[in-house]
Amino acid sequence: MSLRTVLSISLAALMGTGLLSAEAVERPEAGANEKLLTHQSVFQPPRLIDVSEQVTVAYGYTMSNIVMIEGDDGIFIFDTGMRVEKAELALKALRTRTSKPILGVAYSHGHGDHTGGVRAFIPEGSDIPLYAHRNALRYLGDVTSPTADVFRLRAVQQLGLILPEGVDGTVGSGGGPVINVGGTVSYLTPTHLFDDEVTIDLGGTTVKLFHAPGDLDDGIGAWVEEDGVLATGDTVVGTKTHPILSTPRYEKGRDAETYIASINHFRDFGATHLVGGHGLPINGAENVSTLIDSTLLVGRYIMDETLRQIDAGATPEQTAAALRIPAGITSGEEFDDYYHRLNWIVRGVYNKEMGWYGGDTLELVALAPKDRASKLIEALGGADSVLAQAEAAYSDGDYRWAAELATELLLQDEGNTEALSIKANSLRGIAYQSDSANERNYLLTEADLMLGDIGMNIIFGQAFSRVTEFFSEPKVPDLALAGPSSSFISKLRVRSDV
Repeated sequence: MSLRTVLSISLAALMGTGLLSAEAVERPEAGANEKLLTHQSVFQPPRLIDVSEQVTVAYGYTMSNIVMIEGDDGIFIFDTGMRVEKAELALKALRTRTSKPILGVAYSHGHGDHTGGVRAFIPEGSDIPLYAHRNALRYLGDVTSPTADVFRLRAVQQLGLILPEGVDGTVGSGGGPVINVGGTVSYLTPTHLFDDEVTIDLGGTTVKLFHAPGDLDDGIGAWVEEDGVLATGDTVVGTKTHPILSTPRYEKGRDAETYIASINHFRDFGATHLVGGHGLPINGAENVSTLIDSTLLVGRYIMDETLRQIDAGATPEQTAAALRIPAGITSGEEFDDYYHRLNWIVRGVYNKEMGWYGGDTLELVALAPKDRASKLIEALGGADSVLAQAEAAYSDGDYRWAAELATELLLQDEGNTEALSIKANSLRGIAYQSDSANERNYLLTEADLMLGDIGMNIIFGQAFSRVTEFFSEPKVPDLALAGPSSSFISKLRVRSDV
């Protein structure tokens, strides 16, 4: 169910009853999966970590790592974090060690958790060069397109930006500490674009930036040869999570095969240290090699096994349910669902390879969702019977089935507050048990919206303005201005009521 639909259903229910205070079922006890909490604990406290003599990582200050490379003449910043204020704290910590000037900054790719802190390192009026791959311009078109607002709202859900912190809300993002809507998101248009590679001389230390598409097709890596340090962006990370070949948010610039090719390219450097966009640095040539090789094998297996399932006639759902990572290919490295679930990644890969049609011709002539819901409810004995079955499933802790039944009832009648309560609390029950931070955040955000715990003014007001403030802040060259005019015109065309 889309966020827009959730808001519509919630509003209908609230208008019909005045309040959603009388819920059909008791809320499940708030809690968090112990395995997930253990995973999240590694992202604290925020601190500087010395990777090598010339490379330091600002770790845990924000969702992503900020890599600081020092030469005789100055320092180079690879990735800037998500919030200006957090990036300023990282820079303040670095300034206790060195007063050398910043000679350059680079985005590993265009995602906001890597670009949002840039103003901490490049103040207004500064001429510090900002490096990125040329495809950054293409991505600017995506994030200023007619679908950009929906993309950002999905990011709000995934990251738990409007949830309270703790066992009744978000416990983190799976790839970093808890983040929220507070603070300033900045963006600057890259001044130095390149195609294949570029080398920056810091005086006694060089930084080679090279194209390594992964999360996006503008992805780059950084190689500090003197210290044997490889910075990989989000393509290889030390967070014990699956290679993110696809995401529920969906992105045009993410391609599984080029992602895997970039992992393979990382093997060529023979790095002694690896710094991913998230997670702790990896030290020692053998440890680095093991992580890269294992990530490569897991990514290759996900891709190839999905293609095998497609060739065998399996649907997206069947493929996602069947695919498991064999323990023998991971070399002891842990790859788990802390960030995106494996079955989400598989669904995305399937869809990118073959589209939405899974081969069952019924999909081509399927009933409309509301028509199907009405017939299914009638077949199950009517709305009262289905509601009773949903309540029984909820009481038994069968939250998924309870939510399924409640969804059919809501398709038939958006004002069914009892079904709304069952669905929302079922989502809570699933979330509290989940070992995936993103799954938890998605479900709890939707549940809170459905039950009115997060007001409409929050999602349309505070959260929306915070997440998108870089689109309207006139003091900072922002994404809206940086994007192509064609994207802006397309957005106006779609929003026009003609």
